[in-house]
Amino acid sequence: MKFYIQMGHGMKSICTDLSALWKGATVILSPLNMPEDKLPSFSQSLRKSNGKVLLDPQMYSPRKYHKNLQKYSYWPKVNLTNIELGECDDVLESLNRINEQIQSDAFILPSNIAGKIDDLWGKMQASIFTRAKQIAKGKHLIHTIALAKDVLYDQNQIEKIVQLANQWDVDGVYIVCEHPESYYLVDKPLWVTNLLALVAGIKRQGKSVIVGYASHQMLCLALAKCDAIAAGNFLNVRWFQPEHFVTNTDNEPSRRSTWYYCPQAFSEYKVTYLDVAKRANLLSRMEPPAIMANDFSRFLFEGAMPSSTGYKEGHSHRHYLYCLKIQCELATKSTYEETRDSHLALLGTALQLTTGLRNEKIKGQDRDFGEIVDVIEAAISIFDKEFRFPLSQEWNSL
Repeated sequence: MKFYIQMGHGMKSICTDLSALWKGATVILSPLNMPEDKLPSFSQSLRKSNGKVLLDPQMYSPRKYHKNLQKYSYWPKVNLTNIELGECDDVLESLNRINEQIQSDAFILPSNIAGKIDDLWGKMQASIFTRAKQIAKGKHLIHTIALAKDVLYDQNQIEKIVQLANQWDVDGVYIVCEHPESYYLVDKPLWVTNLLALVAGIKRQGKSVIVGYASHQMLCLALAKCDAIAAGNFLNVRWFQPEHFVTNTDNEPSRRSTWYYCPQAFSEYKVTYLDVAKRANLLSRMEPPAIMANDFSRFLFEGAMPSSTGYKEGHSHRHYLYCLKIQCELATKSTYEETRDSHLALLGTALQLTTGLRNEKIKGQDRDFGEIVDVIEAAISIFDKEFRFPLSQEWNSL
């Protein structure tokens, strides 16, 4: 499974730095966070390091106002009702011009957030990619599936999406899902199971699948042979929040904590808790495994009290994305069974580590994965019963 960078606020240098370090990164550009006239030069700077770009149109709520999105040439100013019915020739033509200017790797098509999946929704989607096929001839088309939080609770609606997508003449899909109850880490097993089923169902049709606005919790999507997940710096680019595209939330709160991602625990901890771990002689347990060691966090473990090392927000974000990229690359194994067993083993390690740290009062608060381990294990158990046989047989062809 590949890792893409989901661009958000203040991420230009993060994208260019990591692309240079990795000798190429795929970045999903955000109109909300970058003016239209800056896209071509930024895309060119990424290509110098062998990077690639995609453009998320972010037309999730076309009737709503966001001052940055409103400035883009493709953003609809009139006939919003027609747009919501899939009649968006002008939008697609403008988006196609931008995609050509930035030399995007594929054309992500726009779609608004769906709260109900039915035949009308299917007709709207078909109208969008049918016209896009004519406007962007020869371009790889990736259609957006944007889902409100309640959709993934309903297995019937997920099956309906898979059924409709089977008729779509596109190369892949870009899935973004609102989290239930506005939690960063999803604590609903069936929600996760249904996302796994959605990805697997579409993958079995021969289409590629990218899941955007994701986090380390979505590493389990490797079991569905997901092609890539995308994540960014702040939480608003690690989980899909529809309100983020309605009002101007570009300015992050001035009072915020600096977090450290412990990849083997799937948990994030404030630096103050690293100090506690240092005092309790447990800090070495939180150091990244050798394969994920990096200069963004290495100095936290070189003897000084972590809070005195100068570990800043920029280090935190780069460290998180660096580790997540490697975890994505390691997540997909040569067989379905090996992929499942490997992830379950990682979950077991995470539970053991988080339990031991919590016993010493070292906690990740709402970013602690300890209670989420059971959620993912339950989701995998249900998914495994339903998809183990077909995925085991088709694994190498997906």
